[in-house]
Amino acid sequence: MGRSPKVLVRVSEILMKGVEKIMRFNKWSIAILLLFLTVLSSRTTEGSELAVVRLGVMADAVDSYIPVIGESLGIFRKHGLDVRAQTFSAGINTLDALALGQLDLGMAADFAALNRIGGAERSILRIYAKLATPSSKSESSWRFYARDELVKTPADIEGKSIVIRKGTVEEYWVAQILEQNGISAESVKLLPVGSLQEGVALIKTSRAEGMWASGQAAATLREIGGVTAIADLESIHAPTITLLMSTQEYLAENDETVANYLRAADEVLQFIEAKPEESATIVNEKLNVPRDQVLQNLQRDELGIDFTQETIDALDRINKWAFGAGFIKTSFDPRNYVDVNALKTAFPDRVSYR
Repeated sequence: MGRSPKVLVRVSEILMKGVEKIMRFNKWSIAILLLFLTVLSSRTTEGSELAVVRLGVMADAVDSYIPVIGESLGIFRKHGLDVRAQTFSAGINTLDALALGQLDLGMAADFAALNRIGGAERSILRIYAKLATPSSKSESSWRFYARDELVKTPADIEGKSIVIRKGTVEEYWVAQILEQNGISAESVKLLPVGSLQEGVALIKTSRAEGMWASGQAAATLREIGGVTAIADLESIHAPTITLLMSTQEYLAENDETVANYLRAADEVLQFIEAKPEESATIVNEKLNVPRDQVLQNLQRDELGIDFTQETIDALDRINKWAFGAGFIKTSFDPRNYVDVNALKTAFPDRVSYR
């Protein structure tokens, strides 16, 4: 027996009202959900949910590739960081920026770091990890270049003009050449410059006879007729360490942020080791550095984040020499300027020294 048309109409009306209520509920739910996701997305995009890190890096060096690759691959964001890199001519310039409160994290070679720490009564600078040690297997590695018609061996630099960036590790390397060849510092003319490219210009115009160089500066020097490499870090027995630097206050107040930076940087280094070609492509696209040059620079250092007895022994040795030679005015124990708490947080098995 069929139902009356009135009953069917009534049932239809009830069903339609129910559907309308469900639809209204779903529309509001969907709208609220979309609004929530939009707000969350905008916060993440703007970086308000990320810890901002002002990072100082050195031009034409692997440490300047870390933020570029890390940003491109989303590694820093994954670790909750918004890394804002600033490029400097030399590592020592990042130390000055740290001391002035313009950076949170920086880097420098061992001699430069000790030089700046020893130049203050109570320095606020702190070493929080080791990043790299040099390798001589790349054409891009640090070497002493000289005009070979005048300087054929390191012993020939007596009476010549040598380019240096004062306060940097190059000053230490030149001093090692002089000392090992029995040449007095007074018998050479040191020409201070602000960048390696300035030094290259002096060599090219025959206003200087020698300089330490690596990377693009070294490549340019090799293109100049009559300029050759006559020494490297192995030949002068000066294995130099690249140190990660910050300040006492920043490390004390931002342990987890620094630990996250170390985790992210380590992940970038693993990517570089596994995929150097892809890494070179990223750097080429972002920094406009030739891929071949990037690949050579990647071979310039033995990369690895840690802090071991070997590192502290090297710092002790350089510090003792620098104080005795008059480069450092204040005697101090490098251990008093090492703070590896963040490194212990990130990689507890990578800290071992006494």
